[in-house]
Amino acid sequence: MSGSAEADVPVVSREDGPEDTCSDSIAFPVGCVVRLVGLSKSEFNNHVGRVDVPLSAASGRVGIRLDGVVWPIGAGGGRSPRQRAAAAAAPLALEANNLRRCRYPLPLGLAPSVLGSIPGWAIVKVLGERGWGLQDAMAEQISAYLRIDFLKGTDTSITGCSSYRGDYPIEVALNSKEDEWWISEAGSMPGGVGREFLAFSFGAMPRRVSFVGVRIPPMPSGPLSVRNFHLEVPPQGTNTETAAGLDVWCMVPSTSEFRTLDNGALQEFALVPPLETTAVRLVCTRNAASASSSRDDWGPDCIGLFQVAFA
Repeated sequence: MSGSAEADVPVVSREDGPEDTCSDSIAFPVGCVVRLVGLSKSEFNNHVGRVDVPLSAASGRVGIRLDGVVWPIGAGGGRSPRQRAAAAAAPLALEANNLRRCRYPLPLGLAPSVLGSIPGWAIVKVLGERGWGLQDAMAEQISAYLRIDFLKGTDTSITGCSSYRGDYPIEVALNSKEDEWWISEAGSMPGGVGREFLAFSFGAMPRRVSFVGVRIPPMPSGPLSVRNFHLEVPPQGTNTETAAGLDVWCMVPSTSEFRTLDNGALQEFALVPPLETTAVRLVCTRNAASASSSRDDWGPDCIGLFQVAFA
């Protein structure tokens, strides 16, 4: 697989997000967590993986194994046959300029400063006893107002959906079972194309969200599986209760071309820059059957998935 370097890759500070942009191959040792960018096979872009094979001097490529980074494969139970098949896939051989480092695991301890602000330690230094002369304790209090907590798994709940077929409660989309699923109602995706969503809440206070994971049944078992999707957030300043009733949400531009691959892993996507929000919608726009067809108007008239996760 080959591709060109991504243009205008967002550069975020170590305080601001999950990614350090870097094209130096020395920066990609075995075990390093990366995001894929700028590939001609665009369905791989934004997926998260780990360096499995170091840079080859002969080929100039790095071996990347996708998924199982943010959410380890088989965590919380044994691997299913689909998960085992995904884990056994050969590493992808990619050029270093198609990789960007991701900060994962996310740092423990003190919550980060909100996007666009300076790090908490810098606020204390500028305003505190070595700067403007405020007591350091007061400067710490000020910096605390500019901090935001990372999302924890227990923060996420499902608050609604555009439609569902009714096979199971919509809450099953948060578990890892492969005998339960969310599927939109019949006729909601004519020709396999449309706009069906699941809505999620992260609680009353905004959280920093750096990754999204989606699990689907692969073909031929999954013609209804979501292939193309994006994320939406409520307008800034909207609280969780108000957001649920809004008709207009804002698409997250960096997620406009997220695409699942045809495998049974919990597929991991990096959000760069990360989101800071109380709620999000995962909006499904094309199913697998439609995406694999040469026609734009052919595909089952609904869409679905096994699982969604955020971190």
